[in-house]
Amino acid sequence: MSAVVIGAKGSIGGACIRQLALAFQDVFALDLSDSGIPGTRSVTVDVTDPTSVAKALDEVEAVSPIEALIYAAGLNTTGYVEGIAWDDYERVMDVNLRGSFVVGAAMQTRIRNRPRACAFVFISSTAGLVGEAGGSVYCASKFGLRGFAQSFAAEIAQWQCRANTVCPGNVDSPMLSLLVDQIAERSGRTGQQVLEELAASTSLNRLISIDEVAKTCAWLVSPDSSGISGQTIVVDGPPPA
Repeated sequence: MSAVVIGAKGSIGGACIRQLALAFQDVFALDLSDSGIPGTRSVTVDVTDPTSVAKALDEVEAVSPIEALIYAAGLNTTGYVEGIAWDDYERVMDVNLRGSFVVGAAMQTRIRNRPRACAFVFISSTAGLVGEAGGSVYCASKFGLRGFAQSFAAEIAQWQCRANTVCPGNVDSPMLSLLVDQIAERSGRTGQQVLEELAASTSLNRLISIDEVAKTCAWLVSPDSSGISGQTIVVDGPPPA
């Protein structure tokens, strides 16, 4: 059976690849361009294009049926609603939300035609739990992703398939670094001030690591979580006391 990570070139996607390689013989790294990740099979895909997704999944299933899929593709943007750059809005919604629908639809058809137990994880965010000023576009896409995954889970349960979302908090990653710079520029604070504020947003008083997220995702597509579907797992500390 095959395991697939979509968005494999991202920091979390790459960490998921490393975790899945411990449990699956065939691990496929899907992204817009060749991932170059050792020990995996690289397949190019544009998640916003149904034809591209169908071709990529067919390439994987020519080797073996997909048993685990982690959707780690994601983009971010920041800014107040009145100043939304609509091109950025479309890009974020296309990748974060539309892409999950495109992949889910393609996989549902394949499961219907070739029944097998399959587990999905869609990576959302704590920004998909609580809205925040300046984050409306990203938050909306991640809220929507959770709704999609819950509905998808209910539809695929008839084949003993599962789908869950993982909501990381502030992850120590290149995406967060870029976001910190954007928030700092908008708010008139330094990047260090913004980063310290984000790190202090939970009682752990630190950022979440990419491996903490990846290990959670790997567990959710493993038999060890066989009774969990349609759920949201938060990888973050509790709010400050």
